Amino acid sequence: MMINPKKLIGSVKSATQMGESSVRTVIWAGLGAYSKGAEQVGMAQHMMTKQLQDLVSKGSEVETEMVERIQDTKRGLFGQAESQFNRGFNATCGIDRDRMSNFEKKVDHLQDIVEKLAAK
Repeated sequence: MMINPKKLIGSVKSATQMGESSVRTVIWAGLGAYSKGAEQVGMAQHMMTKQLQDLVSKGSEVETEMVERIQDTKRGLFGQAESQFNRGFNATCGIDRDRMSNFEKKVDHLQDIVEKLAAK
């Protein structure tokens, strides 16, 4: 049995063409996968950037609300504390702080007048 060189060359060419075709297909599949992955990474980055911007915006709104609530609470607490202090001061000393404040203003005014008279 003798090997026919034409058949052998034809078989080698056929095997080579099949190999090249398979290699080409694998390379194209790899490039396609790379391209798809790069595309998805870009989309993911865009989504993450948008989500981050949304979170920052929402955080800013919440901060504004929180600061307003804290200020309201602080004003309420200071008002209550001042009112309780005034009641306690009035109960123990019999002096109203508002009247005391007016009295202090009058004393300061009198002191200014006395200093002016003494300077003449």
